[in-house]
Amino acid sequence: MSSSMKFAALEPAIVCACAQHERENENVRNYRHCLLFGQYFVKFGAYSSFYSEVMTLSYLADLAKTEATAPRVPQVHHFFHNNGGMAYVVMEYICLAQVSAETLAAKAAQAVRWMHGVPAPHDVVLGPKGNGRARHVVFKNCKAPLDFVSLGALERYFNKAVAKARHRSPTIADISIAKERLVLTQSDMNTSNFGVDAAGRPVVLDFGEIGWLPESLDLYTLLRTTAFARKVAEHLFGPDEATSLCSHPNLASMSEIRALLAMAARPNLNLDNNGYERTSS
Repeated sequence: MSSSMKFAALEPAIVCACAQHERENENVRNYRHCLLFGQYFVKFGAYSSFYSEVMTLSYLADLAKTEATAPRVPQVHHFFHNNGGMAYVVMEYICLAQVSAETLAAKAAQAVRWMHGVPAPHDVVLGPKGNGRARHVVFKNCKAPLDFVSLGALERYFNKAVAKARHRSPTIADISIAKERLVLTQSDMNTSNFGVDAAGRPVVLDFGEIGWLPESLDLYTLLRTTAFARKVAEHLFGPDEATSLCSHPNLASMSEIRALLAMAARPNLNLDNNGYERTSS
């Protein structure tokens, strides 16, 4: 039996196991839609939001296995869905070593450094593979409200928010990102999204918040989000460089509009995906 046929034959059992896992854990705080299935790791979610995550994972796993300096990325063995409803990915299970917090931060920095060197595929304008929307904490609910067609469009969107924020912060600077390079970013810098294998190689574990973003958004993630992100940044930047980067006006303005967007009733700010005001038909 071929590998694809083997996994196809397992689909009913995988669906059943995931449904049972959901029933048993749906009321558990911070529950994640994933489980061990034999020697494999299975993750599942709604196809509409999960597809781009799996495409990004698969793309980076293929890159990582050919590069000696890359972190380990779980290999995708099988992906299937229920008529566009629930989707399931069967991937390699990587056993993680127990390491100190400092070691994990250093290894995560190695992974992030590699990610920074991965150019955006030709079919990615902003965000993950598979046409998913960009993910970042600056956006309301950590998800871009529009399918922005360019970094210029995103810049116009951010500066519409900046204009609104000036009512309470008159000195806030415009955000300039249209000419920045795209950087592969893990927007959720949580310790659970990185690991270290038995050979001491860094491991990247969760791809739901990974995508190509302008450099300022990547820096915001590393310098202005979690304590773990800041610890990782210490391994990426020297003290003087970190101080200089922290003072970039884009980061201060992003902090201001993050608060504004979180409270926005219409997070698209009445703009289209080009970043211009919507016109009535």
